[in-house]
Amino acid sequence: MGIEVVTVRPPRCLLINVTSGESIQCLFNPTQLTERVQVNWSRIAVPGLSHQVLQYQSTGNRQLAGIEFYVDRFFALHENDHADILDFRGFLRSLTVPPKAPEGVPVVAPPRTIFVWPTVMSIETVLTDLEFTYRQFGVNGNVLVYTATVTFEEILDVRVTSEERKK
Repeated sequence: MGIEVVTVRPPRCLLINVTSGESIQCLFNPTQLTERVQVNWSRIAVPGLSHQVLQYQSTGNRQLAGIEFYVDRFFALHENDHADILDFRGFLRSLTVPPKAPEGVPVVAPPRTIFVWPTVMSIETVLTDLEFTYRQFGVNGNVLVYTATVTFEEILDVRVTSEERKK
């Protein structure tokens, strides 16, 4: 292993709009990823019993909560001379509203997103929360650095078993 390994960029997080097929690669991988799952139980009170009986109801959708994407104009220009950091903002915003549909066809939900973090996970989600924090501005007022904090929730169209989750 030589010094060239230091200059190789690790694979970056990728977001794909399922409806349009458009994708965007993150400038930096987020520094952390929180995966949350809620298991729902009914609590049944039985008269005379010292405790409540728990009865399984369902498992909530996986959530990737509070993912922080760091976007820096100087780094983006180093990567690509024509980079516009507001394209990433626009991509995320487009995931919050339904797309335009052909006339007569109602579209009732924002597009689904495939969240790909190489070697960690690839899941189909919807964006449930989005917040931008603008951190640095140029002398002309242009945004130079911002963060986008996002929460994604997994969309499942099939039944999942515990054996499948072990994989």
